[in-house]
Amino acid sequence: MFRGLFGSGAPVRVFLRPGAAVPKEILRAHRLRHPAALRERKAGQTTNFIVFSDGTANGDAAARAMLASAEADFQAARQWFGGLTPSSLPFYVYADPNAGGAYHMTCAGTDVHVLSDPVLAPGFLMAEVVEVFEADISNGWDCGFTNGESLSRVLAFERHPEIAGEFNQTEQDWWASGHRDYVNDNSAGDTDQIASGCGDLFLYYLHSQLTFDWPAICSTGGRTLGACYRSLTGYDPAQGFRDFIAALNTIDQGGSLILPPSGNPFPVKS
Repeated sequence: MFRGLFGSGAPVRVFLRPGAAVPKEILRAHRLRHPAALRERKAGQTTNFIVFSDGTANGDAAARAMLASAEADFQAARQWFGGLTPSSLPFYVYADPNAGGAYHMTCAGTDVHVLSDPVLAPGFLMAEVVEVFEADISNGWDCGFTNGESLSRVLAFERHPEIAGEFNQTEQDWWASGHRDYVNDNSAGDTDQIASGCGDLFLYYLHSQLTFDWPAICSTGGRTLGACYRSLTGYDPAQGFRDFIAALNTIDQGGSLILPPSGNPFPVKS
């Protein structure tokens, strides 16, 4: 969607609510780390985050909510990614009514724009924080494609279950559209909601059905989710995908999956 927007540079990396979009003119204004605009004001600062409000009541509330959770979320990400600390700190975070969810300009980018919603903003920020850790660990997670996008989503849901329900339909849409194998095909971009719905479910399968903890999954990585599966289990990822589908077939009801509000149906009895 945004590939090539900035010429030869890397495309913007986005985590959008299903159906949302960010106007290109908004993205052009934020290609590089930038000073706060006139309407924006610094709302507060922690060790690793400087947070700005957009000047509205919702922006103020979203900034306060992000300040309250950001450091604990950062420490959780550090634990998942083996104790590493990203190199481009601090994060500059902007409550932004045009964000559509959250975005930053590259996977490693620590200028982050997040929707001005006090309930949802902390979870959307968490997803972008995870993407920065993915870039720093550099072991195959790519936030521009299904494997990295899905990992950032499920780890955000882990810390902020209040945003998970926004994305349950993407899992249902993947299943209803024929459940294509995005586990071993990592060519779909980060705005492909159906591919990410598959990736979310497969990561839940690795974590809750096969019982690999998040630090093991994050530190293993791989250029596809199937490669991560192979490294963790030692088994053929094509068979892994078939086993995953077989497990989901047990919760199929008339072409739809029986999913809890969290979106994670595992463990299931196959």
